[in-house]
Amino acid sequence: MAECLEDHLQCPTCLEIFEDPVILPCSHNFCRACLQRWKDAGERSCPVCRKGFSLRDPPSNLALRNMCENLSRASVKSEDMCSLHEEELKLFFLDHRELVCIICSDAEIHVGHTFWPLEEVVKGHHEELQKELQKAKERLKDYNDCQENCKEQAEYIKVQREKVERKIKNNFEELRRFLDVEEEARLAAVREEEKEKSQTMKKKMVALGGQMAALSEVIRSTEEQLVSGNVAFMKKFKTAMSGIQELPEKPQLLPGGLLDEAKHVGNLKFKVWELMKERLAYSPVILDPNTAHPELLLSEDLSSLSCEGVLQERPKNPERFQTRRSVLGAALDSGRHVWEVEVGDNDVWYVGIMDGDLCLPEKMIGWFIGFCDGEYRKPGCDYGEWNPPVKVQRIRVEVDINERVVSFSEPFTNTELWNVKEPSDWPDLSGNIKMYPYFRSAHRSPLKIIPVPPGVMTAISSRSC
Repeated sequence: MAECLEDHLQCPTCLEIFEDPVILPCSHNFCRACLQRWKDAGERSCPVCRKGFSLRDPPSNLALRNMCENLSRASVKSEDMCSLHEEELKLFFLDHRELVCIICSDAEIHVGHTFWPLEEVVKGHHEELQKELQKAKERLKDYNDCQENCKEQAEYIKVQREKVERKIKNNFEELRRFLDVEEEARLAAVREEEKEKSQTMKKKMVALGGQMAALSEVIRSTEEQLVSGNVAFMKKFKTAMSGIQELPEKPQLLPGGLLDEAKHVGNLKFKVWELMKERLAYSPVILDPNTAHPELLLSEDLSSLSCEGVLQERPKNPERFQTRRSVLGAALDSGRHVWEVEVGDNDVWYVGIMDGDLCLPEKMIGWFIGFCDGEYRKPGCDYGEWNPPVKVQRIRVEVDINERVVSFSEPFTNTELWNVKEPSDWPDLSGNIKMYPYFRSAHRSPLKIIPVPPGVMTAISSRSC
């Protein structure tokens, strides 16, 4: 019966129970909001029968509105009543987890079953749902924070792109300047050789010209003697014979008179590359700026760091140190690796290697030595318990991934500082777990990675293989 009545109380446009119904002159009824949307669309006819109407504000159908409100109240009330006994639902049946009335709980089929007052169950469920709601809100906050971080990283990516482009351009501009200088020097050498050899050739031609003139004169004089009279011929024969027999030596072409093309262009690109290698530095470790603590400032070539003591604008990406003023180098491949670090006057530093998941830098562990509060430090020793035999200005770090060896030494005196062989906590380098050079500083004085000459670089690479 209620369902049949509900069908007659539905708005023909939204198909829901009338809400503030109005009546048109054609006797059709609509929700006031539905009719207003119809009018806003430019329509002035009934949505059902299409008869026009001119009413600006159609009158409310009070009788219909009362019927709709009564139906809604009856529906709400029926939800709180037992469908079998038409009694109010006041108990919660724990075994089947459903609402029942008092008459249901007294039924024979429910003997031995457990019921709780609805108010107590609702209170407990309220608290449980409130806890879950709080978790959901906290998770939503996590999503908001993550979204904000993504926005921050998206903006920083643009900054990085501009910075990296500038560095690339500067590097190639430096190379171009080197090539321009080298090109000009080699062109100047060609021009200088051309000038010298051209002058030599001119001198040779001038000398040949003088000798040719003298010889031509001897030939002309001898030819005149041959056509002279017998008496004159005999009188001058001895002189003519002496002049024609004293010929100059046969002229020789100058050896090496042409430009030495082979010297100027032979293996030219290789020779320039060799010169370039000698002048350019190679860093055995490259710092990863995406891991650097916001207070650390890295050099343009990513080979040194210093602590500025002021937070830089850096996104909170998962690889970045947030509590320790630290930075990692690029991940180490298998084999042997060697690098040296100049600590200089820095009085708060740590140098070594760390292993772990790059996305969890604060949880990484490793092997390193350091200096802080006037004391040298290394793992396993309390403050002041370890004093190296020499003052440390530079540190050589040697790591053999395959042989599981880490050693630290002072390169100027070749003094061993600390050596770790096959430690029990050596990580299983697989998946996200890798080893990284590690640097930490809380001082303005920079920690510098010492560049390696090309020859040393090649030797290290061959030993690593």
